[in-house]
Amino acid sequence: MEINITIELIFAVVQAFLTAILGATLKDRAIPSRLIPIQNIVIGVISAIIAVYFNLYNNVPLAIFSCLVVSLGVGGAYDAVKTKKKG
Repeated sequence: MEINITIELIFAVVQAFLTAILGATLKDRAIPSRLIPIQNIVIGVISAIIAVYFNLYNNVPLAIFSCLVVSLGVGGAYDAVKTKKKG
């Protein structure tokens, strides 16, 4: 059980890092700002598929929920920091 939690945590950190990098590099360049949440949802769903495929999660709805929370949370946190710096 302890090893599985560590792997899930590492997976969440890697997913968050990937979401932040893609959001920062693609925003307003390749993808309009209004479509970034859709990009984050796609990253979350792909991450959930990868997590279930490699047996990080046994429960598919939990995998989808967890991965969506991470990817959308990172996108929201990035926007909040960016907005605070402008203001």
